[in-house]
Amino acid sequence: MISHFYKKISLLILLFPCFLNAQDTDSIDLDFAGFFYLDSVVITAQEQGFDVNEFIEMVQNDQSFYLAFKNSRFISFDAQNDIEMFDKKSRSIASYFSQSQQIYDGECRTMTFSNEDVSGKVYKKQKQKVFKYYTMKMYDRLFFTKGKKCGKNNQNSNIHIDEDAKGMEKYVNQLKKLIFSPGKRIDLPLIADKTEIFSEKMRPFYDYSILSKEYKMDDKVIDCYVFTVQVKDEYKNDKKSTVIRHLETYFSKEDFQVLARDYQVKYFGTLFDFDVFMHIDLTTKNNQYLPTFIQYDGWWNVPLKKKETAKFEILYYY
Repeated sequence: MISHFYKKISLLILLFPCFLNAQDTDSIDLDFAGFFYLDSVVITAQEQGFDVNEFIEMVQNDQSFYLAFKNSRFISFDAQNDIEMFDKKSRSIASYFSQSQQIYDGECRTMTFSNEDVSGKVYKKQKQKVFKYYTMKMYDRLFFTKGKKCGKNNQNSNIHIDEDAKGMEKYVNQLKKLIFSPGKRIDLPLIADKTEIFSEKMRPFYDYSILSKEYKMDDKVIDCYVFTVQVKDEYKNDKKSTVIRHLETYFSKEDFQVLARDYQVKYFGTLFDFDVFMHIDLTTKNNQYLPTFIQYDGWWNVPLKKKETAKFEILYYY
């Protein structure tokens, strides 16, 4: 039972930063806009018709990151996978590199691998290619397709969370809420309301801003509005009061397309510790969001398991 609990916590740690998305519109009142810092460019944009309240509401309703990863299940693509594990002295102890190709045909997807390069003890079971490290196992579960997976394309469906689910299914649904609506309270031990970053209780811990910045993507420089939530300086050394330390999302000024997100989640508690940074880039293809680049850098530590420190990158080609 204890081991099962810790497996769930470590799953949470890996998945939590990977798909953070916008809040439900019921979680925040529009008067909350008064808490936001606006730079001079955004203030000028207000005079030209940019509506801060509407922008905040749009961010709350945005499901771009959810849709991007869901859409990637229903399209053919190539990807480059690069994972590296480190010991407590930051020395590389294992690494895995491969190129993968997903083929989507007739509502089914399959995946092949090539140019695999392995160093260190990557596999627990060499013949079956069962990864030794839990971080690698979760990467395998999230980004690799084993065998043939079939199902109808429902990219445009909304996030569904079954609040009446029981047992492990309840945990999965709470995890969905954490991933896709991090402003809501979740039913997970010790973290719970600390994820409500826009709540009246959590507002004193954060600075909120809407800024004008440029974002470089490939060979282009794109003017963006940037939505940022950042732990205040006076709480940066507070190890238990917050979970989300930094959240920054880039929106193209031209069409409000979501381009990228940076975030850090960090927590030091009685049962588990973690500190993870993530970066994700998105693109659009046939009017659908898709991920193009994911970067992960961090560690997690739970009792009865060795601390795992890892870096990974996945680069998509469509």
